[in-house]
Amino acid sequence: MSKKEVLGTKIKTGAATLKKHWKTPPDGYYVNYKEFLNLALGSGSLSFLSVAISWTTIAINIPMMISYFKVSTGFIFVAGIVASVFGLIRAPILSMMIDNSNSPKGKFKPFLPWTAVLSAVCFTVIPFIPEHWVDNILFAFDIPAIPVFAVAASHIEVSLASLIMFLLIQIGTFFYTLLSQCLTGIEQTVSPVSQERANIGAFKGLISNIPSSVVNIIIPLVAGIVFASSKDPMNNIELYRFAFPVCSVGGIAFVFFTYFGTQERVVVHKEYVAKVKFSEGARQLFGNKYFWIITVFNIAVGIRGNINMYLWICNYGIGGQNGAFALTVCNMLLNNALVPGMLVGPWMIKKLGKRKVMLISTVGFTVMAFMQLLTLKSPYLMLVAIFFQNLFNGLSYISNIMVSDVLDYQQWKTGKRLEGFWQNCSSFVMTFCGLFTSALMPLFMSFGGVGFGDNIDTALKNTDIMYSTFRSVTWLGIISSVICVIPIMFYDLSEKKHADYIRALRIRAVVQNYKNNELSADDVTALKDIVKYAEENDNKFILNELCSNNETETILKVQVNE
Repeated sequence: MSKKEVLGTKIKTGAATLKKHWKTPPDGYYVNYKEFLNLALGSGSLSFLSVAISWTTIAINIPMMISYFKVSTGFIFVAGIVASVFGLIRAPILSMMIDNSNSPKGKFKPFLPWTAVLSAVCFTVIPFIPEHWVDNILFAFDIPAIPVFAVAASHIEVSLASLIMFLLIQIGTFFYTLLSQCLTGIEQTVSPVSQERANIGAFKGLISNIPSSVVNIIIPLVAGIVFASSKDPMNNIELYRFAFPVCSVGGIAFVFFTYFGTQERVVVHKEYVAKVKFSEGARQLFGNKYFWIITVFNIAVGIRGNINMYLWICNYGIGGQNGAFALTVCNMLLNNALVPGMLVGPWMIKKLGKRKVMLISTVGFTVMAFMQLLTLKSPYLMLVAIFFQNLFNGLSYISNIMVSDVLDYQQWKTGKRLEGFWQNCSSFVMTFCGLFTSALMPLFMSFGGVGFGDNIDTALKNTDIMYSTFRSVTWLGIISSVICVIPIMFYDLSEKKHADYIRALRIRAVVQNYKNNELSADDVTALKDIVKYAEENDNKFILNELCSNNETETILKVQVNE
């Protein structure tokens, strides 16, 4: 058979498989391909909105912040602390809202439409804040010198524009966080099968990231063409006044794919009611070692992200029209460097397990961080190092699947579903730590010569300060990359253990349905399959679970009428 015939056969087979499972899930799985696609497209809402959010982040590498709002590192430092306080307040509120939701539409779906709208409105307004408000200084304060950290005394001014911008970001972040957590919660509960969740996570990542990838390519491309006469095209505020409304419309429209086209599937009995006190949910999670493993990992990942300084490299290391062109290429290549990891991730999980794959990801990223250190004087080689960092980072979505597995373990252990508490307790811890870690970037920049009160745009145009800052920030990335490896080494919730926890939850749900006179034919069939598996594999964990639920023998004898 020729290659052309082989290809034709594969295409026909693929088309037949797609048609077969478009409305019917594959054997052993729960999600058909149509729902699969709806979940991925719905997550595109976050992708659209993330463009506006990423370009309005109060950070020292965001053009709008340093050119239009003229923020200093000192303002960013203080704003980061205040935002962290808001985050601490936000976490328990969101936890209670999500994990006590009992809507007929599901636990997460009712939040989707209105949170998408309010998120879009808040972030879209930011670039339209009048420019003359930037010169309207409301108040100022001083940051004293900290000699031990090489931080000079700084005078920080807060304008009307920067204050309004900060408040809009905080309000928008509340709604966007709720939207993000609900979409994540649907992904975590769309199937009880870990491998299927891995497949979904990879596919969703490929599809849902397309909007932000495309828009982030178009933005610098438009900047280089439309605003070619500007010295710094990416700093032109009109660019964002055009892009943000477009992203907002996409963010609102796409969320309805998930709202109308997916189901939440949790292994609970039919009369289960979500009701968790904040103190109870927090106490249960804080006693879960896996919660701390993944949370510490995520904190370290957040810090190591500072090493991805491609915006600085393009704007200052290369600069001008070449820099704008390089930025366009980077937005095409660097974002798409995540794709290979998403493609091979499910296969790697099946062969190696999540823990080993995550170790490959974290160790590989660390090696590439050291490569970046060795290429500081060559901007284009630094971009190559960042490309390979993103390549290894493409596997990091697996940490979200780990969370889904741990939540099933938590339910087996305590009887409670804690998706909302997980996300917000984790956020609470990360935000609290952020009170301290948010100072690391300005601190390491001060090591490079950028003072807390300095105008970053001006400081990084000094070549000596720029390269010194590149070096110090790269070291911050290296240190945090090494820290990322450590918690993953202690993760021991294997795929086999998780599958057994799901079987145990299924047994408990069937027994409770029997007690509530809600037993179905599917319940009896599921129980028979579990018993057969346990006996054939001499699985003592499942056999003990069966023995501890005395009603199982009675249920196996029940004949249920459809």
